[in-house]
Amino acid sequence: MKLRSITSKDYDLILEADKKVYPTDSPVTKEIISSWYINNPEFGMIYEENNQTVGTCVVIPLNMAGWKGLINNNRKESEMNEETIFNNSRDNEIGIHFYHIEKIEPVMNIFYRKALQDLSGIINNLKEKNKNLKICGFSALAVSKEGIGLAERVANFKERDYISSEYIMKKDGKLSAFDIGFVEEVGKKISEGYKIVTRCKMLVLHPEEKSPIWKYFK
Repeated sequence: MKLRSITSKDYDLILEADKKVYPTDSPVTKEIISSWYINNPEFGMIYEENNQTVGTCVVIPLNMAGWKGLINNNRKESEMNEETIFNNSRDNEIGIHFYHIEKIEPVMNIFYRKALQDLSGIINNLKEKNKNLKICGFSALAVSKEGIGLAERVANFKERDYISSEYIMKKDGKLSAFDIGFVEEVGKKISEGYKIVTRCKMLVLHPEEKSPIWKYFK
């Protein structure tokens, strides 16, 4: 299995995969994805076998201000720009935000471990030029049961002050995303025939907290 950096030819695949689990009315665009990797495209991790994509681990590398803004819901993933995207020649702290991680081939049952190992290598390469570089935290806007389970139960990510009011619901076999401000609105959607799939969660891990992730980033 070969790892390479993201290129523009991968954008459609990533956007389509994300849309299947997070059908928001304001999706990320190709231009936005491109802006995430203006400095370090290696954080868009694409795995291939026989010239076919078999896995993706799409990470948004953020500086401290950008990461804190994101986890506190003061900024959206789609609002990250040059001021908030990590720059190794300027920033001594990096926040790792997982945008989309997916094992496309079922044989990759330990894919997330492989991705963490490779992500650790990327961070170590940056440290060769920036000896003061530290990870200020990890985060993920988890929108599926599988994603929430992986982040919470396996990696010990937790919800913090920001509690998302977005729900993924299903009706007639179609997923929809709704930002629901009041509990009563959930009941209204259910009465309209929707079933709750999951509530989206902004999940966060700080450096002082225990997690098996840290063994990859010593």
